[in-house]
Order: sequence, then structure tokens, then C-alpha cells
Amino acid sequence: MPKKIDHDARRRAIAKAAVTVIGVNGIDNTRLIDVAREAKATTGSITHYFEGKDAVMLAALDHVAQKILHLLKIQSDTEMGVDDFIDYASLALPLDEDGQRDWRVWLSFFGRAVGDPSLARINNAYYDEFRTGVAKTIRRLQKAGKILASVDPMVAADSIITAVDGLSVRAALDPARWPAERQKQQLHAMLSPLLPTH
Repeated sequence: MPKKIDHDARRRAIAKAAVTVIGVNGIDNTRLIDVAREAKATTGSITHYFEGKDAVMLAALDHVAQKILHLLKIQSDTEMGVDDFIDYASLALPLDEDGQRDWRVWLSFFGRAVGDPSLARINNAYYDEFRTGVAKTIRRLQKAGKILASVDPMVAADSIITAVDGLSVRAALDPARWPAERQKQQLHAMLSPLLPTH
């Protein structure tokens, strides 16, 4: 009997392999053969699942974005206070090797999106989802009386995302000076004033 193949799992494995390779080489220096080696596959099997290098690169970006969106889903299902919320937000920072790698991938796409309108639209769509998810959590905290009702959830969400992005760029480009604990302390210092409790 032929072996049953989980095609979705295979696509995810290829996307994850692409994240690893891009995290080391950057997008421009990533070749399909490098992704194939990392995925323990052939270039033929990769092109069976993806139309070409650009499609694999977008799958890598989506893999990174989905990790953040999953984090937002956990936040929306968890009872928390403001400090807990900031601690969850810190999980999007490059706190460890995986986070560093993911941010190198994200930064590679930032550079490309500047001159590629279709990639810019994809990037903006992810940020719209991030913004909606963060604002939803802020509204829930307001309803629970943990953040002042006067805080505009969408404005605060934009500020939080901007803070995470800025700090992550610094930490991704200079990890020696931005160890995990310093990143977390800095994020608390930046976000606490945006989320007043009284």
C-alpha cells in the first residue's frame, strides 16, 4: 500500500527549512537547493509544492507571522493583567536563537517590501492582523477593569507593535548588547505607560 503523505505538513516543513536558511543567508543568497538540503528533500519535491523560490520565500514569511498570530490567539484566551500582557508581548522579541532567526527573516522581507508593492501589501496585511489581535486583548483588559477605558485600543495597539518592532530591530542587529533580560526590561519600560491601570 502506498505511503500516505501529509501534504500540509510537508509544505510546513519546507517553509520551516526556508526560515532556517534565510535566517543564515538572507533572502538574496538563499537558493532552492539550500532549502531542499535543510528540508532533506529534493528541489523537484519543493517545486511540486511551490511554484518557485518566491513562493517558498513567502511561505517562510508566513511561517514566522503565524507564530506571532498564534501568540495573539493564546493571549485572547488567557486571563491576564497588564504585566502578563507585556510578558506575552515580549515573546515576539528575539529573545533566543529561534527568535533571532525569525527576526532576520522578517527584516529580510522588510528590505524587499520597500521596492515591491505586492510584498508590501502582504506585509501590511500581517500588520493589520497583529493590530486587530492586540487591540482585542486591550479591550478585554479594559472590560475586566485592568486598563483605563480612556485608552484607545487601536492607538495603543499601534504603539505596542511599533515598540516591539523597534526593540526587535535593535536586538536582532546587536544581540550581544541586547540579551533577553534587557529586552524584557526595556519592553516593560516602554509599554507600561501606554497601558495605565488607574
